[in-house]
Amino acid sequence: MAAIRWLRPAVLASRTLCGGEFILKQASTKLPLVTQVNKLRTVSNVATVLKRSAQHPNVQQEVVVDTDKAGEELTKYVIQQVNSQINENKHGRLFAVAFVQGKQHLVTTEDLVVVQGLFPPNIGDVIRLEKILAVGGRDFTLFGRPLLSKDLVNIEATVVEKTLSHCRVFHSYKRRENARRTKFGRQTHTMLRINRIEITHNIDEVQAVEGVDGRIF
Repeated sequence: MAAIRWLRPAVLASRTLCGGEFILKQASTKLPLVTQVNKLRTVSNVATVLKRSAQHPNVQQEVVVDTDKAGEELTKYVIQQVNSQINENKHGRLFAVAFVQGKQHLVTTEDLVVVQGLFPPNIGDVIRLEKILAVGGRDFTLFGRPLLSKDLVNIEATVVEKTLSHCRVFHSYKRRENARRTKFGRQTHTMLRINRIEITHNIDEVQAVEGVDGRIF
């Protein structure tokens, strides 16, 4: 089936299908630049269309920019700007998305996080959250795929309280069988306070790892 690319809008008088190709009839005097492709072969009359379009000064040729090179330059510029904010500590107050006990939590410094369910750390323990999905500042946000590197982001938290949730009632019955059952349950809750969030090094650098001799990964 013929594929048609329009570079300038025009008014078409009619459109007919002939031999698997579209034949377009121009109603106005302006002839657009038309490229017809029949499957994987270029139609032989493309040169004729281009020759006719050259006679009309109102038709403008499209300039295609090399997006790969422009994208690489933009990526380098963005990385440079982010690294400069990290080195000069101008990123502002950082926030992060941490994965704790099967749930995602959006946290920042001095926030309180309630972890539901059994959580081994005791009161007063200082822990580090390593499963970080994203971290960001005032002008940028870094997303992991799915997690960020453990050496890039450092989030420390302190266990401040371990308690039980409110009492929940579970009631069930079976009609016409005189079967009723009521249960009460409370879930373990652990409260964490986020001490600090920091980005340790530039985003395009990989720190050397020491002490891996003899380890199996």
